[in-house]
Amino acid sequence: MTEVEIWKDIPGYEGEYQASTLGRIKSLERKSRCGYEGKGFRTVNERILKPGKYCKTGHVSVVLRKKSAGKPVHTLVMLTFKGERPKGLDICHNDGNPTNNALSNLRYDTRTNNNIDIFKHGKNTGNSKLTITDVKKIKRLLKSKKHKKSEIAKMYKVSQNSIGKIANGTTFKWVDSL
Repeated sequence: MTEVEIWKDIPGYEGEYQASTLGRIKSLERKSRCGYEGKGFRTVNERILKPGKYCKTGHVSVVLRKKSAGKPVHTLVMLTFKGERPKGLDICHNDGNPTNNALSNLRYDTRTNNNIDIFKHGKNTGNSKLTITDVKKIKRLLKSKKHKKSEIAKMYKVSQNSIGKIANGTTFKWVDSL
């Protein structure tokens, strides 16, 4: 069964842009100022915007107004249908695909759960060279106290500082909850 696409005005862009439940963004038909000193008008035709790459993690964005920065599509969809992002929460893609911005694929959740999702989907993005399996093994090695942090760092080709952060729970603390 095909999901029905519902369009709604994006808050702050009412009458100009809409987001859909399928994760698409469109520019609405409207009159826009143009010409010398903005004294003229032109008709902007309705059209679906083509998202561009937003960041190295694969998220996509659209530019809503001339001379403005791109806005991540997932952020616009959630803002439109679920409201402002609650403080301290991320927008998570349930299937791990950062280009799938359908409302049914998005949710607000904690940074920890977002990181867990990323690793579960095998999308070890960001700066980490380590997988969940690596971190679990490193934690076991640290617990056994048979190896120095410097030795473990060499084994996994990371800095001793990275191993120290795993040891004191500064990073990858959430791995224990898996």
